[in-house]
Amino acid sequence: MSQPPSSAPPWPEQWAVQASVEVERIGNRLDAVTARGLNRAEAASKAAVTRHLEQAWDACRATGKHRWRGWRDRWRGSSVERAFLHLHAAKIFLVDLLPPVELEALVPDVTTRLAMALDRNDPRRVEAEAQLRTVQGPARRAVLKQAMEVAYDASDEQYVRLRDFRNIILLTALTMAALTGLLVFFVAVFPEAIPLCFKPGVTTAATTTQSAQQLFSVCPSGDLPQQQPEAGDILIVAGLGAIGGALGALVAIRNLRGTSTPYSVATALAILKGPSGALTAIIGMLLLAGGFVPGLTNLDSQRQILAYALVFGIAQQLVTRVADDRAQQLLNQLPSKDPQGQTAQVAPLNRPAPAVPDTAGTGDGDGATSPPDGAGMTNGDRPLFEPSDAATVPAAGSGESVPAVLEGADRPVPDGEVRQPAG
Repeated sequence: MSQPPSSAPPWPEQWAVQASVEVERIGNRLDAVTARGLNRAEAASKAAVTRHLEQAWDACRATGKHRWRGWRDRWRGSSVERAFLHLHAAKIFLVDLLPPVELEALVPDVTTRLAMALDRNDPRRVEAEAQLRTVQGPARRAVLKQAMEVAYDASDEQYVRLRDFRNIILLTALTMAALTGLLVFFVAVFPEAIPLCFKPGVTTAATTTQSAQQLFSVCPSGDLPQQQPEAGDILIVAGLGAIGGALGALVAIRNLRGTSTPYSVATALAILKGPSGALTAIIGMLLLAGGFVPGLTNLDSQRQILAYALVFGIAQQLVTRVADDRAQQLLNQLPSKDPQGQTAQVAPLNRPAPAVPDTAGTGDGDGATSPPDGAGMTNGDRPLFEPSDAATVPAAGSGESVPAVLEGADRPVPDGEVRQPAG
């Protein structure tokens, strides 16, 4: 690989370090596979790989005097998308230069990425896997390149959706924080506008105002006799609600699968829970003061008010749990090397089947056997059913196997993979 266009260090972020290392790794591999002579088509592919690596190198490294990415770049994901799109393009063009042995070694990785990025019934995945199982010769290189392009495009779209979701969460958190701040400021200036005080022993159906005023008053700021609403009441309730929201964020993030994605969804969700907790605490205290909850119309002490404010802040988890579930769903759809984070099934590729001895005496002399009656076959080669897992069904007493198919698909399982009969 030629000298890097810039010697500046990468952005101080995990994705940038990974991308820069990937650029150097692909460059070194390019030098290794092009040490021999190249024809015109291979020389053009090498030039394309080099150009894409240079663009990816520039995207993941700081330029000028700035050592941190600006907020616009972080919001739009411009550097991230540019770096990884160019890396994917470089890998696709590199296929033109790989020797046949390395080309075949790349097939399992491509099929796995297809399974992670696309649904099992997606026509693009079905067609790509079918071609990878059947196409041989010079056309196999083109099929592999097309499969890689489909897989990378699908995974890139998933990352775009994840970035958009993170931006929506941040916008929601910012909006809620602004509205809650305005409410807190207005009530702090005019405490009587939304009183958060309670009068123990008196319900909202109190007969006279004079009798209510003579009773003991309880507010978030104190429980002295004749306590009146103060500016600090709303601040105390909102603050405790925000603390409760932070506690709820710890519980939610604990159940969120970690990921190396450059878009920190977990951080966005944690930011959302702060203003959500403050707002739910204020709303909850208003519902109690208004007699909306039977049996909890009035609180008897300041400590009860503070405790309820904290509980209402934690209760924001009931509202924001929808966002947590959606975030987990998006993260599970991303390609990952973590086996616990992926549940996609990969259709195995055909491999030469070992010779099956004709021990039952039912063959035709060339090692082939015919399926017995009742084995779920028709016309001697097509199953009448689709088993629920990718395996082969042994024919009873014959030592042979009948090809089965993956669940929900019409792709046969390779010969030679035999499930041992139960018992």
